[in-house]
Amino acid sequence: MNNKKLAILLATYNGEKYLRQQIDSILNQSCSDYMLYIRDDNSIDSTKNIIKEYVLKYPEKIKEIKDNKTANGARNNFLLLLKHVYELKKYSLFMFCDQDDVWQKNKIELTINEYNKVIDKNIPILIHTDLYVVDKNLNMINKSFIQYSKLRKDYINFNNYLIQNNVTGCTACINEKLVDLINFDIKYVIMHDWFFALIASAFGQVIFIDRSTIYYRQHGKNVLGAKKVNIYNRLVKNNTIKKDINNLFVQAENFRNIYYDLLTEENKKIIDAFCEIKNSNKLMKLKIIKKYKFYKQGFIRLVGEFVFI
Repeated sequence: MNNKKLAILLATYNGEKYLRQQIDSILNQSCSDYMLYIRDDNSIDSTKNIIKEYVLKYPEKIKEIKDNKTANGARNNFLLLLKHVYELKKYSLFMFCDQDDVWQKNKIELTINEYNKVIDKNIPILIHTDLYVVDKNLNMINKSFIQYSKLRKDYINFNNYLIQNNVTGCTACINEKLVDLINFDIKYVIMHDWFFALIASAFGQVIFIDRSTIYYRQHGKNVLGAKKVNIYNRLVKNNTIKKDINNLFVQAENFRNIYYDLLTEENKKIIDAFCEIKNSNKLMKLKIIKKYKFYKQGFIRLVGEFVFI
């Protein structure tokens, strides 16, 4: 691993049903040079007991982070966990892990090998992969989450991430240079993985590995999960689209407030233009979207964007 220390971050909440299977898949990785950190967000099932069991059994590989805070959601749970582990100043790489998936045996190895190919490691780097979409019993639904969700694997630029995310956090690995830039007091981000992608695309590099490395379990209680794009659900039945679009602008404005002085002149123009969309007339909205290619991924999402923006 070129002496790069790796921390795996697992955020839990009421995960008793699948947690053991996930932790076992990490312990069985082909690459064993890591430490697994777990933070539980006040579970009321047996999750805490499972964590204690594994910490006692594998003290050299697994540690629990306790801070007596309530995160109220996966996003904040992961950010609190990352902050704690980052402040230990022991790690150069950070991987994120959901409580209900299963990792392929070579997930860590593939990601580290890709990271080692990067010539300039003194910039923020985010590496993510594709996923197998499976049901609660790990039966295959689709071999590619990217295809299943009608996402674009070539969307890796700052303008792309302002309008839509294609990074699935449970596949992601970020380096210390990226964490150095994280403002943990930011007022609003949609999800932690999206926040990381914005930082990497603005100041460094986003790398996609076109291989599925995780069995992404769909069981009805996923925070986000894999959703097959459906034109009726997106454009007729779903009444949250306007709220979702407004959240894009709130997130962008918060990002601009914190990072504006660090951005290149080109990225300043891009984020200024994006934030301008909200208060522009219809014709100007279209001109800005076209000029800066603020396009959502997939035909149905693109139609929805033009209808609701």
